[in-house]
Amino acid sequence: MRISHYLEIDKKMKSLRQNAGLSQKSMAAQLELSVPSYSNYENGYSEPPMEIIEQFCNHLGITLDTFFGFNTPNQQSGSANTYADLLLILDKLKKSDIPITIDVGANKDTHALTSTIAIENPQIASLLNGWKELNEKLEKDIIDSDEYNIWFEDLLHSFKIPINNQ
Repeated sequence: MRISHYLEIDKKMKSLRQNAGLSQKSMAAQLELSVPSYSNYENGYSEPPMEIIEQFCNHLGITLDTFFGFNTPNQQSGSANTYADLLLILDKLKKSDIPITIDVGANKDTHALTSTIAIENPQIASLLNGWKELNEKLEKDIIDSDEYNIWFEDLLHSFKIPINNQ
């Protein structure tokens, strides 16, 4: 068995490409490959040379460490411990030219203030949907906390791509 199988290079390439909103044809063109050659890498039929993996990472704006899952930053590094931290995160998204819509209202029955944040970005929507599904599975006891953590880490690794609004 090849090492690329253990490192799941094919799955990482496919997931990262899809999360970036690119087609196989587009990625193949960026890497100056034929579509069948690129497809073979994503489907695990052949192993991409390191030069192709480097070009792939450069095109997506990620490091090789991120691609292979090494030196992953601690989850606490970007934590929001205060409401001000949450505001800073939203401000960073807005400065990245990602459309954010915020509505504030009140529940007529309880008079509690409510807020809704809408972020118009397909990658963020996909990421949040994956996180929502994980939480639903955990709440319904479909998965346990250990499985949740494994799937959450996989979700994080799948979305280690630069934020942009293309």
